[in-house]
Amino acid sequence: MPTADDTPLTQRRFLPRLFRTSAFRYTIAFFILFVLSIGGIGYFVFASTLGATMQRLDDELVSELNWLAQVNARRGSDGTAGLNDVVNEVARLKVVQKDAIYMILVAFENKPFLELTSDLESLPPQALTAEGMFEFEYEARVLNSETGRRELAKHPAVGRVGNFLYSGVDGTKVRAVILTARDISEVTEIRDAAQQTVVRVGIFSLFLALALGAFYSGTFLRRVDQIGQTVKAIRDGDLTKRIALSGAQDEFDTLSDNINGMLDQIERLMTGMRQVSDNIAHDLRSPLTRIKARLDSALNDPAADQAAVIERTQSDVERLLATFNALLSITRIESGEGGGTKVPVDVSAVAEEMLELYEPAADDDGFVLVGNIQTAPTVMGSRELISQAIANLLDNALKYARRNPEDPGDVQPTIELTVAPRPDGGILLSVMDNGPGVSEGDYDRILQRFVRLERSRSTQGNGLGLSLVAAIARRHGAQLSIGRGLPHSTDTRALHRPDAYGLGVRISFPPAAKPVKRALAPTADRPGAPPSS
Repeated sequence: MPTADDTPLTQRRFLPRLFRTSAFRYTIAFFILFVLSIGGIGYFVFASTLGATMQRLDDELVSELNWLAQVNARRGSDGTAGLNDVVNEVARLKVVQKDAIYMILVAFENKPFLELTSDLESLPPQALTAEGMFEFEYEARVLNSETGRRELAKHPAVGRVGNFLYSGVDGTKVRAVILTARDISEVTEIRDAAQQTVVRVGIFSLFLALALGAFYSGTFLRRVDQIGQTVKAIRDGDLTKRIALSGAQDEFDTLSDNINGMLDQIERLMTGMRQVSDNIAHDLRSPLTRIKARLDSALNDPAADQAAVIERTQSDVERLLATFNALLSITRIESGEGGGTKVPVDVSAVAEEMLELYEPAADDDGFVLVGNIQTAPTVMGSRELISQAIANLLDNALKYARRNPEDPGDVQPTIELTVAPRPDGGILLSVMDNGPGVSEGDYDRILQRFVRLERSRSTQGNGLGLSLVAAIARRHGAQLSIGRGLPHSTDTRALHRPDAYGLGVRISFPPAAKPVKRALAPTADRPGAPPSS
């Protein structure tokens, strides 16, 4: 039965995990921020529009009251005649203003108010105490579209009240109250509709946000589950598993690609460790067996030349120590411990020094050592490791580029060391020879540890030289490639043959000012392809 940790995320309790995912929380947070922003903007626009409409109505009411006051004042001290003129003017205005509401009340001395004209059943309670424009409701008969009858219904309105005081003919104090108002049913309907729309949009947006949050969170959980299942398979021992990329080039693809790169590195190191173990058991068995046999023979034969036995044994032990030192160097370089801090290195100067150092050995072995060293930009790396890489390449060429007696060719054995700038600002370092060369099928094999081709078994070595060079190249973010070297014949008719060339090893260093791209394995040139640059 799978443990809780091994159960895919998408098979566990979905909703509780859904609510805890960052994708869901971010979606909800963005939704809240979006709704608040849009709601704030909408409220501002709506309030501004509604406020402007109400202000326009208030201005109309103030203007009407001022006009009615002017009409009343035309009669001078005859307040009664002036009030009659106001009543007549109100009747005229009602014809012009279809939504206008008027009410005129008069009171003699302290007696109750009498209606002169009114569109209302009674004066609104707040009319006599309100300052400025006020809202109220009034009842009016409207046509019911379903029954076809006019029914009494309440309507919203806004109004203002004007007070006029004057003396009657007999000197009686008269107070006239004029209410002018506007029906705002349409404005109220628009306001209510807007509020309902906001509520509906808010509810719809909430469900939409929940749906989007669930969708993206589900996608998030599936991607995380995919990564988790791959990591579990790798934890269980399957180092070949990799996380599939969706192709969306999102942050998950970036993370997955980085994890895959890390897994490639781990797999390569683990494979290298297994190969080292196997190769050590295979390649070191013979010298250890020889040492044991030689020592046993010396013990059983007192007359044996002890000095010669010790000398040969010491030589074998030194080769074993050299092998272990090379393995230790490769391990330290691949783990990032070797070489120290990266500094700007003048590869051209290093190559000049190595060329001068190896010229005597090349002359003694009958080789022509050619230097094609150009001025090139510096690279960020270790001078010690780059020197060691060049030395290993030259050693490898001196050992294995010796001419085959059965096919000596018609040119002198040559080794060419090249350093040249690349168009992208990087550097090309290459060592090419015109020896027997290596078949295309062995290009990748010769970079593996302890691998020695059959024809080279008689040559002294441990099969770690190119492996160390490959480790140094990876340490510097460089690309190492194996391909054709120099031709070992001047006969142009033979140049089409793959075996007409020696071996060429090329290291392409990246520009010092540019990011280093991950290079997990060396590449091999195709036959006939131009040198890597």
